[in-house]
Amino acid sequence: MTDKRIKNEQWPVKELMFKIKNEEISKPKFQRRRKWDIFLKNDTTPSEKAYIQFLYDTENSVHAITFGQETTLKKICFSNIDGNNRINAIMHFMNNPFHLFPEYLDELILFINTLDLSQPDKELLIKIFNNLSYTEIIDFKYNLFFKKNKYEDLYEKIQIQRDVIEDKELIENIQTKLKIRGSERFDLIVKINVNLFEGYTTDELCKIFEDINKYINKLTETELLACLLFHVFNFDITDNIFKTELEECIKEYYTNKADGEVLICYNYDKTKDKINAHDFIVGFQNLCNKKYPKFINKTDVDGVSLYFKLYKALYGSYTNTFTTENVNDFKQKIIDSCDLFNKIILSIFSEKINNKLFNTSCQSKLTTLKKNTMYILLSCIIGFKNKKNEKNEHIDESIIINNLEKCLLYHFMVSDIKDKDKREYFKQFDSITYKAGGNYIDTFTKNILVEPKIISNKLTKQIFTDLLCQLYIESNNPDERKLKNGKNKNDKRRPLKFFEKTIMFYFYKEKIPINMLENEFSIEHIFPNSSEWDGELDKDRTGNLIPIISTINSSRGNKHISEYCKTKHGEAFCNFIKEIIPENDVYNNIISHEGKKPRIKNIELYNNTCKENEEKYTLNFIKCLFTESI
Repeated sequence: MTDKRIKNEQWPVKELMFKIKNEEISKPKFQRRRKWDIFLKNDTTPSEKAYIQFLYDTENSVHAITFGQETTLKKICFSNIDGNNRINAIMHFMNNPFHLFPEYLDELILFINTLDLSQPDKELLIKIFNNLSYTEIIDFKYNLFFKKNKYEDLYEKIQIQRDVIEDKELIENIQTKLKIRGSERFDLIVKINVNLFEGYTTDELCKIFEDINKYINKLTETELLACLLFHVFNFDITDNIFKTELEECIKEYYTNKADGEVLICYNYDKTKDKINAHDFIVGFQNLCNKKYPKFINKTDVDGVSLYFKLYKALYGSYTNTFTTENVNDFKQKIIDSCDLFNKIILSIFSEKINNKLFNTSCQSKLTTLKKNTMYILLSCIIGFKNKKNEKNEHIDESIIINNLEKCLLYHFMVSDIKDKDKREYFKQFDSITYKAGGNYIDTFTKNILVEPKIISNKLTKQIFTDLLCQLYIESNNPDERKLKNGKNKNDKRRPLKFFEKTIMFYFYKEKIPINMLENEFSIEHIFPNSSEWDGELDKDRTGNLIPIISTINSSRGNKHISEYCKTKHGEAFCNFIKEIIPENDVYNNIISHEGKKPRIKNIELYNNTCKENEEKYTLNFIKCLFTESI
């Protein structure tokens, strides 16, 4: 049995670099990815530049970097337990000092731009200096450097002016700035304090990493779970096809995690590595991200990632719960829930229909669903699927879809409200709006797993009606037609809001045969966009807008609405939406087409017609969501 001991050493930066380049230091599986930015973003966030400046000021790392040390027949190897960000900062500085201190080149760049060179040559020369390593700039000799790096042609062009460059001591000034106290090399003088844990197993080193970071809030919970679940392997994944897909996602996760790191990093090898509990959850969420990218994000390290939250909600803890039964049960519950949620999304945002009407703008609402929102929604689906009705039968999918459809549409529509007080009022009926994080979300999720109907039980026909009424009011902004300079005001059509697109979409889903919905549509005005009027009205009022098949609309222009019926299929199409298109006598009482441009002659009748249409859109929408007769 190997004796355990902890040694304290000091390594010059040059020794640390040698060990890294000699591949003596690696980053273990449980170690987090580097996080520091190059430059300081705020007073509480570390940065690479600030750390290097600290090393210049102290000439010592002060806080130790921790390694596990293992002696093999070939060499001594080190596993980085703590200090990955500091190591990356040091290596970045040594490899590219001017990436961290670009201001050191300012004077030289100004001078280069005065040289008698072509612009491409100036840019190349600046790029060369910008990418010099610490050693290259400290040991810089014009002739040697340019010949060694095959820049002979460029060197010949600047050789004539080299004396001027040297007289200005531009390179020497930079070298002085990069030395300790202006005279000593950074990599020789600066010492790195090192703790070496010798004789410890990988599991023990993992626990040390966890303990180092647990009590000083350096790691998020997801990052800590990489340590906690590092040695949890006591489960089998029974679906081999799923397991193969999962392993590819795990491999990709560690490949991406290693990107940009200076140390040799862990890479998953399915021929020899076992999937631990952390790998399972992380890989599974990333696998679902590939299959359902519109609503499942990749695993993140900001707090607790989505699938870790779901696992704990279902099985109560991460400790002693990763059994074969639970892992396979979780896998099936999540896949079933994602499949059903995808059906719900297609019900609301059918790509086959919706894109023809409104492109993909409605679907962009899905990106507003945050992690905690998806946590609630997927838990709700699982809760429904766990329940049975009075006949001891599983809840019908149509009931689950309807409950979540109402919940999502209400949530998205509330976000369209401008009036802050009104928005806050309607939010109280929104079960997935943000109220609080942490314990509140976890408690609410536990409740929804037991009673999933609470996702939409506050949403009545009246609440939806009141919400749409408020949205109609806010979207109706009457104006005079002319500006003071005589030009038309608001010739451009205003962009439609989500609620408008949705109520029209549901109207057309209900009224129009599916074969007609295959056409391309444009949103048009019942009373033309180019109309003139005296007084104030909103030509873009919701009730004056209808989606029309583009080929039917193109023949109308700003002519009478009866022109729609004169086109091929126009009469049949208009017959399906006749509730919205006014009859000719009503239309003629509102607008005249006698001049070059149509003129709205009765604003009161115009507004009444728009209001009636808005009520029809609302009535149809409510009927679609609440299946009982109205």
